[in-house]
Amino acid sequence: MKKIYQLVCLSLLLVLAQKSYALACKKDGTQAADVIMINTTIAVPNNLPKDTVLWRSDNYSISMTCWQDNGGYGAEYVYFYLSPRDQGLTQLGPDLEVGIHLNGTDLRCTQLAGCRVQLPIKFDGCYVTGGCKNKAQTFPLNFNFFLSKRSRPSPGKEGTLTTAPTYPAFQLDGVGGMNNAPDSNFVMVLTGLNRLRYIACSSVLSISPKTVDFGTIASASAQTDKVIKEVPLSITSTKNCNSAYGLNAVLTPVAATVTGGYTLVPNNNSSVGISLLKQPSRTAIPFNKEFTLVESGRDQMVVKNFLAQLKWRTNKAILGKFNATATIDVFYK
Repeated sequence: MKKIYQLVCLSLLLVLAQKSYALACKKDGTQAADVIMINTTIAVPNNLPKDTVLWRSDNYSISMTCWQDNGGYGAEYVYFYLSPRDQGLTQLGPDLEVGIHLNGTDLRCTQLAGCRVQLPIKFDGCYVTGGCKNKAQTFPLNFNFFLSKRSRPSPGKEGTLTTAPTYPAFQLDGVGGMNNAPDSNFVMVLTGLNRLRYIACSSVLSISPKTVDFGTIASASAQTDKVIKEVPLSITSTKNCNSAYGLNAVLTPVAATVTGGYTLVPNNNSSVGISLLKQPSRTAIPFNKEFTLVESGRDQMVVKNFLAQLKWRTNKAILGKFNATATIDVFYK
């Protein structure tokens, strides 16, 4: 009777051990790892509040293929795990957290139960020895990374935020947990996190005028790509210390869409478009993409001049008022 009991226990342990690793997920069906480099320096004012986004990557889209790689498992969903090798969040130190923007939402491990989120990819079960790769599902994964300040304001801090140069950012796996065996499940790794540093003060931006008024426009002059009017505006950056850093920015449209990457089109009048040009070069500034606002330096006040340019997008004007807004997010460099 004792031997039978031992065999039953052994069988149960084997099932439970496999249950954690019921899914295999690979990029493009075969790739188990990839690396993205942070290729810019990032300056962080030590008085920024907790959860401030310090840097955001470009948008990425990769093809993932998942399948149940062992038999004897029922239905389960695919899960997206953040910080898969650092569930205790100790590797980066107390000041920094890696987050993921997925399906329109910023995700932080500190704000998720189990540092994971369920994806809408479901398997009905696999009961074949050796797994069910023939029932694999391929789907796109659209995301970007961001680095978030994990600590509260702490005046006086200077120097690097973390000494960890690389960090596994996410992994896909099943509901039972993560398989940490080499080459088992796809892991995305970030490198260059040691390029972040604390600086002594932050900058204050002021925009003049805050609202650009193009005034009255004659509809009879409508002609595709014709410039209607240009209005000057300026952005002034001030700081109260001489720390050397620069500012990058991202313009995000509100109540408007973007065409061609550089033209803001009001939702309530698609016959016109608005572009923002640097002065004196007259180079267009992109929307939804990071650009240099203030070059790195120690100057305590910097003024940048721009032109808001209004153009016709059609030969036939849409009568009536129009308005469009863009928010500006600033990143320290």
